[in-house]
Amino acid sequence: MANGGSAGAASAGSPSWGLVLIRIAVGAILLMAGWMKVSGGVSDELVLGTREAFSHAPGILRAWGENVVLPHPSLFAHLIAWGELLGGLAFFLGALTRPAGVAIAFQFANFYFVGPENAKNFVLLLAVCGIGCAMSRAGRKCGLDVFLDGVLPRWMTW
Repeated sequence: MANGGSAGAASAGSPSWGLVLIRIAVGAILLMAGWMKVSGGVSDELVLGTREAFSHAPGILRAWGENVVLPHPSLFAHLIAWGELLGGLAFFLGALTRPAGVAIAFQFANFYFVGPENAKNFVLLLAVCGIGCAMSRAGRKCGLDVFLDGVLPRWMTW
């Protein structure tokens, strides 16, 4: 009886297999997109192409873009490409799912405002999937988070 109760309690705190599937699919999409950018050579145009969009973005995002992002296009182009690649890898493997999910959500929430109009729905979906997987700890059901939670410091796996 005690084993049945503890198994039920453990599964109650675990994410559903559906979220695991979403985590793996989003991870694969981001991994491929990031790999294409990194392996093809990251161009400053990835960031400089958003200049017009930043000028029309809401207040704080506009200030962030004009004063921080656009003056450093190479840095931010690499952050975008490597963020997709490493965030995708983390999601695909189920490693550090919470911090990776928050980073993915942040990256795509920003891209929602400055990316192409025809990509907004997809970008919003990726941001929501990122935060949803982070909230549910989708790496704890089937992923490296099962092992990392006991090894890494709590501030890295929260």
